[in-house]
Amino acid sequence: METKGKFHLCFSQGFRMVLALLLFFFLLGIALGYGAWQENRSQVADIMETLVENITEPAAGIGERNRLALTGWVFINNLRVGAVMFFLGGIFPFFPPLIISGNGMIIGMTAGYFEIKQLMTREFFFLGLLPHGVFELSGLLLAAAMGVIWGSKNWLGWLRLRSSPGFWANMKHYASLVPLVVFLLLLAAIIEMLISPALFPHIL
Repeated sequence: METKGKFHLCFSQGFRMVLALLLFFFLLGIALGYGAWQENRSQVADIMETLVENITEPAAGIGERNRLALTGWVFINNLRVGAVMFFLGGIFPFFPPLIISGNGMIIGMTAGYFEIKQLMTREFFFLGLLPHGVFELSGLLLAAAMGVIWGSKNWLGWLRLRSSPGFWANMKHYASLVPLVVFLLLLAAIIEMLISPALFPHIL
């Protein structure tokens, strides 16, 4: 009963509103990223080639040795992003929305890049992201929302606009959500590396 009460408290109306706002930033980022590709393809292509090279080289090296190790690499990377958004959000609550929208922009630019390079169509690209993306996005949005609300409560206390129990006490309020975030990101990595390639062999 106590755990259920903590989850209910964490998913308050304010928390759900922050989640919805972060989802909006993510979708806006995708639209802006795809639009940036349409407007300036040469410059975005240079960015994407550098980004793809930096990601695929270490991933390919790990994947050749062990597919499970590649799954762990993806999970650790996503967990690192979630932790950065959460902890930096506790001090700079505007930081997680920037990261979320930035990830959306990269996805939008990648969709355009893959399409123009004829690697896959835009529809197939998003279809390939869907199975693991639902869980990965959910985990990252939760971590971002926790950081935004934690930081907002801290600043309201620091500016003496509202009573606050303190920096660490505000963080502990959302500690019960951490296992859920870890589970979602782990599940996303497993689906992305072990299941999606079997489901979409001609896409991934």
